[in-house]
Amino acid sequence: MNNCIVRINESIDSFSAQELRVAKYVLNHQEDVSQMTISELAKKSKSSTATIVRFCTALGFKGYRDFIKSFYHDVVSNALGDENIYEIDNVNPAELSIEDTINIVTRLNIEAMTNTLKVIDKKCVEKAVEAIDKANRVCIYALSGSVVVADDAAFKFERLGIDCQVFNTVHSQILSASILKPNDVAILISYSGETKEIISIAELANKNTHNTIGITKYGENSLSKVCSVNIRHSSIGKGLRTYSTRSRVVQQNIVDILFVALAQRRGDNLKKYYELFKDGPGKDVTEDVVVKGKK
Repeated sequence: MNNCIVRINESIDSFSAQELRVAKYVLNHQEDVSQMTISELAKKSKSSTATIVRFCTALGFKGYRDFIKSFYHDVVSNALGDENIYEIDNVNPAELSIEDTINIVTRLNIEAMTNTLKVIDKKCVEKAVEAIDKANRVCIYALSGSVVVADDAAFKFERLGIDCQVFNTVHSQILSASILKPNDVAILISYSGETKEIISIAELANKNTHNTIGITKYGENSLSKVCSVNIRHSSIGKGLRTYSTRSRVVQQNIVDILFVALAQRRGDNLKKYYELFKDGPGKDVTEDVVVKGKK
């Protein structure tokens, strides 16, 4: 498992205080740390070997040896390039020229997509595709900016013959989640994974179906603890997030991944959709479908 430096940066918000101390030391002394033993790192970072082991485990490594091997690879290959993208993300938007804005926003979008590729769990994607494909009904829950992503997902899934609906108000979400069936799938979208209303809906959904899929940022968060399957994306964009749509860029990329994977299984449904609308959604096409349906 490589992409160690990316994983550390993506997990910053979810580390304990002790783990965060280790993370900051590691990021600030990369070349030195790549040559250290666990005891040396514990001494230099003013922590304990037990804390470092927990730090490595939180990143998905089996232990320190597994971690340092990946970390050394990142340092040698200069995985982040000449400029740290996570530092660029914290610039003050008010100080940017139009040229800087174009370059930085575009680069952050590209990096967010690239880093999502590095941290996304392929097995979780497979489980999500399997569950959605076999679902009797798919219910998508989202609030605020994530509603755009939810609507996009519903539009695409419906083209594949999947019974799918978006619930974007708390009241409708509660009603929907309370009547879910065992073979239904609940998809919950939250950038931070800490939106209280979405977490509550996930908990309610779990009482009726075990097929709860969370789409949220990388690292441990409240939503990921509740959902049975988690598809995590890069959190790049939190610094300039108010001024861009990067969170939706990476989430919509995940929707596209699910759509294409499902289309491989449901190609006939997609073909029917295109046949239905090949001449446009005009009156003649609608009438033709109705007539054929009667026959």
